[in-house]
Amino acid sequence: MKNLDAIKNAKAKFAQNLKTAIDSKDEAKMTEALNAYADSIQQSIIEVAQEIGETADNTILAKRGFRQLTSAEQKFYNNFVTAAKSADVKQALTGLDVTIPQTILDTVLEDITNNHPLLDAIGIENTYGSVKAIFATDTKQLAAWGALNSKITQELAGTIQEKDFSTSKVSAFVPVPKDILDLGATYIDAYVRRILADALAYALEDGFINGDGNGKPIGMLKDPEGAVKAGAYTEKTATKLTSLDIKSYMDVVAKLAKGKGGKTNNITSVDLIVNPVDYLTKIIPATTVLATDGSFKNNLFPFPTNVYPSEMVTEGTAVIGQLSRYKACLSTGKEGKLDYSDQYQFLEDNRVYLVKAYATGFSLHTNDFVKLDISALNPAEIKVTLNQAATA
Repeated sequence: MKNLDAIKNAKAKFAQNLKTAIDSKDEAKMTEALNAYADSIQQSIIEVAQEIGETADNTILAKRGFRQLTSAEQKFYNNFVTAAKSADVKQALTGLDVTIPQTILDTVLEDITNNHPLLDAIGIENTYGSVKAIFATDTKQLAAWGALNSKITQELAGTIQEKDFSTSKVSAFVPVPKDILDLGATYIDAYVRRILADALAYALEDGFINGDGNGKPIGMLKDPEGAVKAGAYTEKTATKLTSLDIKSYMDVVAKLAKGKGGKTNNITSVDLIVNPVDYLTKIIPATTVLATDGSFKNNLFPFPTNVYPSEMVTEGTAVIGQLSRYKACLSTGKEGKLDYSDQYQFLEDNRVYLVKAYATGFSLHTNDFVKLDISALNPAEIKVTLNQAATA
């Protein structure tokens, strides 16, 4: 699309404004943030449509980032346009088949993971309408030699759990201007997917990191095995880290190796999530040294580490663990309906629609992730020891 730099800047500003709104629980600021971002996406799509014109074929559209829709998707958007142009939108949506095809959620998830490395590393699963997930709590116990007697059967049954996330709902408001409706299904799809992908991505990222489990995911900063008060899980106690020297860092990594029930985990690398400001002002100085040839050597961790900057982590705080051990699921539910909302009006010529998704995220054990206090993290130092031989 045109104006890629402008869209990138708008997206970055959207993330910052949304984080501020979430922290302050200010719905007006959330509305304002989404309003500004939706307007930038709308303008970019309209510009492309005007540039390409009505003669564009699927090949040209594909090169510009637009998808070829399936028959179910085409039907969905056609029905949506019919309802959106109706005088009574809410009634029109009720009377039409506007169930969101699961393939749209698939592409939204693909867009999310392509543009959000942290969520890509977590690996969100589309549960295709189901709001329940079945998972193994300990894969080490899922095999046994010899006869499968009642005792072993009972032990294996204890390692399989079901997670119901029907009460963990994330909603996204999509303001669709009439100008977009007039462009047709392909352009509507690009607009809706872009808004959904980024709105859901930042909400999911915040939930997976900070969620307290009360109608939200159980975030990495919460203790999944700790006390639960009024449905909310308690915050983990931070481990203070003032240096990334090998002793201090490996003491933290060693905590991740302590599994449940005295078992140990094989740790070959770790993932570190930090605020973008801390990444620039604390992590880079702590992992960069000046070499003897005058060049800087960076990313010098004492243990293999992948760093993920995220606006959803508070400055001075970091999370370390293995993202593969965090379970995350997303679903539109069985109905998967698109609803009209008259609660918000972002732009004068808009109609606003509500997309509800059900999501969950959780780690299985307390030690899967460690909360760090890096507010006093020191820059890297090269220590030189001088050994001087005694002379007679």
